[in-house]
Amino acid sequence: MWWRLAPAVLAFLCAVSVLPVIFLGRDATSEAFDQQIAHLPAVEQFATQLPAPDLSNYPSATGPGYHLLLAVPARLGFGVQWLRVISSLAGVGLVLLAWRGGARAAGPGVAFALALPLAFSSYVLSGSAWLTTDVLSVLVGSAVVLMAAWAVPDRRAFLALAVLLAAALSMRQTNVFLAVPILAAGILGSPLGRSASDAEQWHGDEPRRWSRLAWACLALLPGMLLLLALVRAWGGLVPPAFREMHDRGLNPIAPAYGMALVGVWGGIALLPMAAEVLRAVRRHRLAVALLALFAVVAAAMPESSWSRDEGRWGGALWQAVKSFPVIDGRSTLLVAAAGLGTILLSALWIRAAEVRRGRQATIVIMTLLALFVVQAGNSQVWERYFDPAILVALAWLTALGIDRTRPHSAGRAVLGAGLLALAQLAISALNFWAPAFGLFAVP
Repeated sequence: MWWRLAPAVLAFLCAVSVLPVIFLGRDATSEAFDQQIAHLPAVEQFATQLPAPDLSNYPSATGPGYHLLLAVPARLGFGVQWLRVISSLAGVGLVLLAWRGGARAAGPGVAFALALPLAFSSYVLSGSAWLTTDVLSVLVGSAVVLMAAWAVPDRRAFLALAVLLAAALSMRQTNVFLAVPILAAGILGSPLGRSASDAEQWHGDEPRRWSRLAWACLALLPGMLLLLALVRAWGGLVPPAFREMHDRGLNPIAPAYGMALVGVWGGIALLPMAAEVLRAVRRHRLAVALLALFAVVAAAMPESSWSRDEGRWGGALWQAVKSFPVIDGRSTLLVAAAGLGTILLSALWIRAAEVRRGRQATIVIMTLLALFVVQAGNSQVWERYFDPAILVALAWLTALGIDRTRPHSAGRAVLGAGLLALAQLAISALNFWAPAFGLFAVP
């Protein structure tokens, strides 16, 4: 069957998208800039300091895990280009993990299509082509979500989750949101899980034991202790050199901005499934309407106009915000898109619940919402912090709503994924390949 080649084809697409930029392109994206001013200097600093690197002050806003990992080949004499090749493997891994999660629910062929938007994402491609913590962080975080959603919540699973959480927190302190899927798996696998809805009952949670909740709590400890040690070493939430940029205070628009991105990308991906989405919403119209109203009101409370000084910039959606009306500092586009995103997430959960996959959908959605909330602690609300995780979540949630009782959903999901992949491909052409190969000047 052709789909047996799906992982190889996805890996090939990633390679031909990124390797020419690494070996032939020029440094002309925001990720390239970050490599030069932050991540490459941090790797080089740690490489010279091994085996006892100074973790208290280095030129990056993130945890040192990514830089320590690359410091080893750097110490062995690998040049920058080969360090970038090694780093790009995270992009391949992320796309393959997204495919694997989708294949578990909808089959490998449909999952191949659902993974394409992620494979063509400008943030995945650019984050893979240059040295950044973004893609590896999302890869490890997605592995946490996949294991929490699908693995039987026993001791071995929570030990693996403890290792993954510690690894994620070593790379990015904002990965603290990954405590949510781990705790959710522990709660659903404990007697408390019996109070969940019928759609969230799963045979893997039986027999329910309190020990599973205890193991979930224990799984958080290594990562949280590591994070506390780093914060203590830095004297704050980020290393000193980047405190003014990323730790100037909360940015309350982050949750609404994340939900708006769900509305934009989900609106494209689910367009061919519009009739099915509407049917799902109509069956639970009151609950969905209340959730959407809450999202719109919450999105309208903080200022949401484009502002570089306030950290509201960086990404296609922020550029679009500049072109739409703003009322009293509130973007009409962002507020409306946040409401749409809430409706679409609700419809995706309803569809998954109807085929007895509510548990998995609940964990994915709760994790995504936790990510949005935690990002409010970052003074900069950049699209690159949201997009890859949203594309993974949309792929998995769409897959979770497909089974043998819905033979036409698979085709519509594939068509929607194709539309979203084309949108991502167009953005990558403008923001990744064109500047990398000097097709136009980047301001």
